[in-house]
Amino acid sequence: MTNLSAESIVLSADLTVDSPISQASTQVNALLASTHYILECIHAVGLPWWATIFCATFLLRTAITTPVAIYQQRAVGRMMMLTPVLQAWLETLKASVSIDHKLKDRDYSTFNQEIQNAYRAKVKELYSKHKCNPRVSFLLPWVQIPLFVTMSLTIRGMAGYPLPFLGDSRLVPESGFTEGGTLWFTDLAASDPTWIMPVAIGATNLLNVEMNSSMMSKTPTRNQIIFRNLFRALSISMIPIAHEVPMAICLYWLSSGTYSVVQNLAFRMPGVRRWLKLPPLPKQALQ
Repeated sequence: MTNLSAESIVLSADLTVDSPISQASTQVNALLASTHYILECIHAVGLPWWATIFCATFLLRTAITTPVAIYQQRAVGRMMMLTPVLQAWLETLKASVSIDHKLKDRDYSTFNQEIQNAYRAKVKELYSKHKCNPRVSFLLPWVQIPLFVTMSLTIRGMAGYPLPFLGDSRLVPESGFTEGGTLWFTDLAASDPTWIMPVAIGATNLLNVEMNSSMMSKTPTRNQIIFRNLFRALSISMIPIAHEVPMAICLYWLSSGTYSVVQNLAFRMPGVRRWLKLPPLPKQALQ
């Protein structure tokens, strides 16, 4: 009898306590409901759905990602200003250590290790002094990607487009979505047969990759080269993917990519950088 009671209690607890997967699903649904509500509020002022998606993209990017991008630009700008100082110091260090090693007849590996240790210590010292944190350079994607995924999933549901292998093919588009477009994309729930939007999305993403790459040093590291080529490949691969999804999603992707292009161009303008109190860029980044 005791064992039966204990088993009943355990089973009861399993039914009343949500699993981590269930809790995560609830949170995701709440997030999607929030972005859906934002889109509905903008649409309620009288805008067509295509303009609603464009305005929602602009408002959310301006309110959420742009402040993070400005903060990141300030941090990265300080690090870029220190680069010439570190390079000059490194050359002086190499000459000094080289003379010392020749006098003491040490091998190259010892010489190279001493250079690396001293350089790391100097970088840490200068970054600490000028409040630079290299991790900040990866901050924007951690904010931008969740927003991008959330909006894409929200618009996917509104367009009645099922998730591959998981979705319900009986989903119905949001009221007005099938005639809420403009120009050649009047049906936002259909894919683009002209390939205009998919190609524009790929080109916009590729332009952003190249603009960000131009901000790197003239001698990028091996990892920087790998990531740059990876993002180039991803930009091109977005073209066939965008051709398969509804034009409502394409419109969001193109709007978001265009926003990034304009933002990147603005961050390269000396007047804008002064207004935002950002450090000036090196000459090579402005060319």
